[in-house]
Amino acid sequence: MEQYLTTEELSERIKMPPGSIRNLIWKEELKLNIHYVKPTPRKILFVWSAIEKWLWGGRKPGMGKQPRSLINV
Repeated sequence: MEQYLTTEELSERIKMPPGSIRNLIWKEELKLNIHYVKPTPRKILFVWSAIEKWLWGGRKPGMGKQPRSLINV
């Protein structure tokens, strides 16, 4: 079952400020209907499986060489 997260929930989960997450949307690093959906014009819900894949650079943890992260942790 897919998990959908609000900006605040995603912020807590990946330890990134909500403003930085909104900037990633504005810069189109996170794509509509891939990384997030908009059920209403003002509501944003993030697709956790797509965000997790984005964080790992398209690779799952433990699969070969450690990928370069897209965020500074």
